[in-house]
Order: sequence, then C-alpha cells, then structure tokens
Amino acid sequence: MAFEQLPNSGNMFINQKKTTPLQPDFRGSIHIDKTLLENLINKSKGNLVEVALSGWNKTSAKGNDYISLAATEPYVRPQEKQPWEQ
Repeated sequence: MAFEQLPNSGNMFINQKKTTPLQPDFRGSIHIDKTLLENLINKSKGNLVEVALSGWNKTSAKGNDYISLAATEPYVRPQEKQPWEQ
C-alpha cells in the first residue's frame, strides 16, 4: 500500500546531501488543504498569512529520523468577559 499524504500535514527529513553550512539542515514539504488556506488568507491582515505548525520527532520504517508536521489556523485566545458582561 502506498503512503497517502494527509491534508494539512507534512514531513521534514535531515538533509543527507548537505555539504555547506548555507544549505538547510532539514528538507521536506507540507500539503495544505485549499479550504484551510482560503480561511487563513481571508483572516490575514496585510500581505502575510500566518500558519501554525506543530512538529513531532519520529523514526521511519527504514530507521530514518524525521519531523512530522501539522498545519492549523493560529490559536487565538478567547477574550475574557468582564464581570458585568456575564
């Protein structure tokens, strides 16, 4: 069975081809669902779009260490109601 990439997830592997300090330590990709991307764009202010990323250290079946990624909308802390608003 072939690996199926889940929406809003990705992976970063150690860059085995790194030969200079200017090259990245990790390489990978993330697949973001169009609906999430549209929501993020619509909620953005200005020209930048913020995406919250979470990562987990994992080991592949072949024994390679990598970081598993998940993309979500940034957390927005709910405003606390004042005592007179409750």
